[in-house]
Amino acid sequence: MNIFGAKNLFLGQVKFNASGTPMKKLESRLFLSATLLSLSILGCSEDSNNIAQSALSSSNALTDISSSSVIVDPLSSGTVDPLSSATVDPLSSAVVDPLSSGAVDPQSSSSSGPIITESSSSGTNPVESSSSVALEPGTYETLTTANAKSGWGSRYWDGCKPHCAWRENVDTTANPFSICKNCNFDNEEIAAFTLSPNVSQYWTGYEGTKNSCDGGVAYACFDMAPLALNDTLAYAFVATSKANASCGQCFQVQFDGGAKYGVKEAHGLLKGKTLIVMASNTGSDVDAGQFDIMIPGGGVGIYNSFSNQVGVSSATLGSQYGGLLTMCQSEINNYDAPAAEFKTCVTNKCNAIFGSNDKFSDLLRGCLWFADWFEAADNPTYLYKSVECPAYFKNKYPSTINTNKDNTIPASTYQ
Repeated sequence: MNIFGAKNLFLGQVKFNASGTPMKKLESRLFLSATLLSLSILGCSEDSNNIAQSALSSSNALTDISSSSVIVDPLSSGTVDPLSSATVDPLSSAVVDPLSSGAVDPQSSSSSGPIITESSSSGTNPVESSSSVALEPGTYETLTTANAKSGWGSRYWDGCKPHCAWRENVDTTANPFSICKNCNFDNEEIAAFTLSPNVSQYWTGYEGTKNSCDGGVAYACFDMAPLALNDTLAYAFVATSKANASCGQCFQVQFDGGAKYGVKEAHGLLKGKTLIVMASNTGSDVDAGQFDIMIPGGGVGIYNSFSNQVGVSSATLGSQYGGLLTMCQSEINNYDAPAAEFKTCVTNKCNAIFGSNDKFSDLLRGCLWFADWFEAADNPTYLYKSVECPAYFKNKYPSTINTNKDNTIPASTYQ
């Protein structure tokens, strides 16, 4: 993938009174007032304090439930209204939806999960494996030429810092601010940007952590490898045309059984499956409607920091364009061979490269996903449309270090 230096409904039924206050919310407040009045008569004993606290908790719970427009998103079987004051990411056992008005401040000491602050001595954050995240698949409408556009898919994994991990490539006015995360050589998250080394009392500027494909320290994180939710639905990160999408935008992709360069058995096997993708790279070398899917072993393209990161030669990772499948096609020397032959060949190579080191478990999963869920289909065609991003991506995509457009991380941290 050439990213030029890899610079790459809710209709709730809640009754309201004349003043606009939800009735259930008002009722809960009246209940609390009555309870507290009774307790003032009883006196401020320890028991009454406990009762008051219990009443307050009950009222808050009632208020949260009644004030949120909780309706199942037609694109998800379990999505909670993101505007709810108590929204919890349905795809994570503990992560609060970052778009929720009740999201935990990432800099707060009460924030759950490992948070790296600017005072961290190491400047790194361990990255949770995607396979350990609880998943709840959503449901998606069938796409047709009437409600979707046509496109085709390619594949790559070059190891480079994602284009959307550069501060200048994201919207710094967005609220909440979000920038793609990046990792170091050991797959630990590091800051996407720091203070400029030229900062002074009169000027503040920022500088992205240097791209590994330019000799720097910033790589793509392993947990951005594809993930199957079931036999017909999966998630993946992609590079896409700047004219096609912006950083962090999501799309529903429905494979139609066709191919960019010639239909084979694998394309028929892939037909009807749905892939939800998020743009983590954008570039001018990707066609409109094309999604270049991040797949370990999918080919390094023009740039390559990946082979060094996993300790193999670039040749071991397969063809520069097309990766392990293209290598298998050459070895089998019969493009019309049964799909099972190509799938077995790719599977064996995935295991040989990534299977001997637990550190590469996400890479192995993503590589095997291509042979299994994706049927080792070469450049398939599809229908696609823009959709709301599942909570999984809202958890996996953003930096947990650069949580706002400003920071005080010294430039020397990653030098």
